[in-house]
Amino acid sequence: MTRSRLPLRGIAVFAAVARLGSFKAAANELNLSPSAVSHQIRALEEELGVELFRRVSRGIRLTPDAARYAEVLDKLFERMRRATADVAAPGWSTPSTNIVRIMTPPSLATHWLTPRLPAFIEAHPGVDLRVFAVRTADGNAEDFDITIRYGDAARWKGQARPLLKEIIQPYCAPKRIRGRRSLTATQLLAQPLIQSRENALSWESWFGQRGVAYDMSDVRPLQLDPSYVAIEAAVKGVGVILESSVLTEEHVRAGRLVAPLREAKSPSTSYWLVPLRKGARQATVNAHKWLIEQANLA
Repeated sequence: MTRSRLPLRGIAVFAAVARLGSFKAAANELNLSPSAVSHQIRALEEELGVELFRRVSRGIRLTPDAARYAEVLDKLFERMRRATADVAAPGWSTPSTNIVRIMTPPSLATHWLTPRLPAFIEAHPGVDLRVFAVRTADGNAEDFDITIRYGDAARWKGQARPLLKEIIQPYCAPKRIRGRRSLTATQLLAQPLIQSRENALSWESWFGQRGVAYDMSDVRPLQLDPSYVAIEAAVKGVGVILESSVLTEEHVRAGRLVAPLREAKSPSTSYWLVPLRKGARQATVNAHKWLIEQANLA
């Protein structure tokens, strides 16, 4: 006899929401974002073909069938917890105080944070570090222990502390300038250009600031998203990107990217570190301090 499949992930999330009465509370307990919890509940409802929760003005309410289902699950999960604790090593059920969840823009996670993680792991071997690459517009700081934001001072000054400063300028693979020390803005216009929707500055604006005519009918930059995909394309010689000095730092240091047009331009603050919540655990405080130290070194 074939057993029916059980969507265990969705069932576990449903049981937590039903027990706690809140998507947000369940998200905190399960170390998920509220949006991820909501997605799991929708998927379970679609899988079972029934409505489990009704959205009301002050939150959510279990349907009658779901309430009976939750009561059964609660007893089953309690039996599972006891059975698991019996078979596990002593101390297994003790909650971890060393989990640190960091939210960071995807490109910063790829090009700045990830290369530095081995040093953090070596210095803090007991910390359970979890990095969530989330766009600034999509992330909710309440879902994470540490949050890095992207934007200018008009947006984040007073809400977060400056972490990293960047210069937005063109970058390309060395072979694109063919031995020349630099290119002019007009010469750059003849190169294949790459752009990303996430760029803080468009090619049209960049050329306009330099008095170079930029005709969209003649110049059609290759669109690559997100920006870390555009950076990798530039490294492979596909074209020229208009990017952040923070995100290209590793490739420039290794000689995989060069700045084909030298400009004297002051960096602007672009990445901001949100203050820790009151009562933050020591592991979170250590990770927060480490990020500041790494930024100062950069």
